[in-house]
Amino acid sequence: MEEHEHLQPAELAAKFVNQTSRHIFLTGKAGTGKTTFLRNIIARTHKKAVIVAPTGIAAINASGVTIHSLFQLPFGTFVPRITPDQNLPSGVPYNTPKSLVKHLSMNAIKRRILLDMELLVIDEVSMLRADLLDAIDFVLRYVRRNNEFFGGVQVLFIGDLYQLPPVVRNQEQEILGKFYQSAFFFDALCLKANPPIYIELDKIYRQADETFISLLNNLRNNVATEEDIALLKSHYQENYKPNLNDNYITLTTHNSKADGMNRSSLKELKGKSYFYNATVEKEFAESAYPIEKTLELKIGAQVMFIKNDPKGEQRFFNGKLAVVTDLRDDYIEVLPEGNKYPISLEQYAWKNIRYTTNKHTNEIEEEEIGTFTQYPLKLAWAITVHKSQGLTFDKAIVDIGDAFAPGQIYVALSRLRSIDGLILTSHLNNRGMKADQNVAYYSRTKDQQESLLTQITKEADAFLKQSLLQAFNFTLLDNFVYEHVFSYSKDEKRSVKQTHLAWAVKLQQELMAAKVHADKFLKQIDRLLVLGQTADLETLITRTEAASNYFTPILVAQSNAVFEHIEVVKEQKQTKEYLHELIDLEAMFYEQFKKIVRAKAMLGAKVEGVEISKDDLNQLYGLSKREEQMKKTYSLPNKEELERTGGEAKPRAKKKTEKEKTPKVDTKEVTLALFNEGKTPTEIAAERKMTKGTIEGHLAHYIVQNQISADKVIAKHKLEVLLKAIREIKSIKLNEIRDHVGKSFDFGEIKIAIAAFMAEGE
Repeated sequence: MEEHEHLQPAELAAKFVNQTSRHIFLTGKAGTGKTTFLRNIIARTHKKAVIVAPTGIAAINASGVTIHSLFQLPFGTFVPRITPDQNLPSGVPYNTPKSLVKHLSMNAIKRRILLDMELLVIDEVSMLRADLLDAIDFVLRYVRRNNEFFGGVQVLFIGDLYQLPPVVRNQEQEILGKFYQSAFFFDALCLKANPPIYIELDKIYRQADETFISLLNNLRNNVATEEDIALLKSHYQENYKPNLNDNYITLTTHNSKADGMNRSSLKELKGKSYFYNATVEKEFAESAYPIEKTLELKIGAQVMFIKNDPKGEQRFFNGKLAVVTDLRDDYIEVLPEGNKYPISLEQYAWKNIRYTTNKHTNEIEEEEIGTFTQYPLKLAWAITVHKSQGLTFDKAIVDIGDAFAPGQIYVALSRLRSIDGLILTSHLNNRGMKADQNVAYYSRTKDQQESLLTQITKEADAFLKQSLLQAFNFTLLDNFVYEHVFSYSKDEKRSVKQTHLAWAVKLQQELMAAKVHADKFLKQIDRLLVLGQTADLETLITRTEAASNYFTPILVAQSNAVFEHIEVVKEQKQTKEYLHELIDLEAMFYEQFKKIVRAKAMLGAKVEGVEISKDDLNQLYGLSKREEQMKKTYSLPNKEELERTGGEAKPRAKKKTEKEKTPKVDTKEVTLALFNEGKTPTEIAAERKMTKGTIEGHLAHYIVQNQISADKVIAKHKLEVLLKAIREIKSIKLNEIRDHVGKSFDFGEIKIAIAAFMAEGE
């Protein structure tokens, strides 16, 4: 335990993430560095991690994805169990475990992410509803076929419960009340028998004034004193109206109020308006735009940076105020508050990501699927409390007499560095000052839990033992190989795969022989690592080293045998599915190899008292050699990629006539010429002996390039319905649009509408 005695909360939390499988709630007052912790842990952890957040904007800011998109959850209340006597209100839509299963239509990539994930990070957890967390728990158990909580995934919850609460609409309250004590995440059923450890970051980096810190703490804990109220009242100035250049920002409760203040202030400024349009590329939902798509500015406007300086020169940071000093059509110059000289700005690209599995390494990676590029500024005479979360101001006018959610007043006041910069323009009502009683009750669990130092030692030992047992437990691998061999069951005359049965049986027999020895070593680990007792680490290290030296070459040899077999199979026809099965088979051997490498490295790190990082493990995995093997696997005869063709090498024609060798006219151009002659897609299809869908695909190409008008291809009223649907569901996926508009529209028509939508540049 001595090694952990002087650890700061953030260091302790990082150890719980890296060295245990325990769920963690990391909290802290405003300004204590929760976002910094998140960035650091993702950069360093050796676990396969995914970040999610309850809302689109929170997800973009945390470099993650939304909960609903990752877990394929429909919107609406989740009812964790249905019994005959429940009497749920009629007319209110809700989801059940059964309806979630029906809704799940995960592709292989998404399913792979959930299967590979070891750490799930949920940011802005104050807004996470209990029923949504139970839905996550259900989906993970179902997809991973593992009935442990969250399907065996470790969860890191990050957020401040004294800030913005979950949103519960009136009609949802009655349903939630039947299952949950409150809407907060900690009352989810999946956490009742499995609560997270509670770690609080306690060093405040934002405020230094002890009187102000004390006032904020008292507001947060519902114990504001008469002196606190008197101090706040001394900053009350009714109807205070600052000059436009006073550098005050007004914090208010509703978007409409903040927008109105910004518009009227901009209108008051003399001079010309300049408009700057964001560039939105590929997939980026409008609901997740970090700022307005069109930014209107005038010289003299008060603005706020909404990103840290991307150049790393610290010229500005998220939340810093500035005044616009010069504008041109493609140029913005501002003077940041407290600076002597103005700076010119560049546009910044926000990324919309999705998670994917790297086919070479089997590691979870981020894939950029869209960008929103705009100057990182917004008008800042006023902002809502909601959007101020995470920001810092020197001077602020707080206008939240009608605060509608517990914690809003605390959030607003805690944005300030010092109380000297505060002006209150409305009296504070008690509703917005009082924190939710459920939160106050839950926060007491921090003091009731067993010492974190005792827990980290115990949990780290348990996780090390679990990792060693998983590394040398070949049962899952053995079952997978058994099922693979069993699948060579088609009639030999009908299946190329069947001719390779002997090869598969040999592989299985080699693995079965190795498993016999691995099972013996599992018993040794059990004897050597008795939890709660001083482990015989020297013997364990010696035995693990010997076991690793014995089993690793076997797994590598079996992995290589699959790679060699793939090269043989690639030369044969009709092997598309079989090749994919072989790639999955090799991945199982590789994952078992990685488990052994990681467990051995974790054991060494424990003995040396050091942390093991993502980079450390990547070096041990020998990724460069594997990448070469995978590249070879994915390169097929005839230069066709397995990913594109699904593994089928198409045979070359033996002979070609001179006519066939002559370069052909682009088939799309033939369609375009006939269309320009006035022929319909149906007529062109008949003339060219092609399907109407193929012809519509040709025409869609020219619609995107604005060479053809879409309403000349399909009826105008149909086009309008389809374009409206695309904007409503914010998707250009054929099946999703078809589900929305119904079967009276065929896929060819939908392709034309998508092309028209893309041509508009939306």
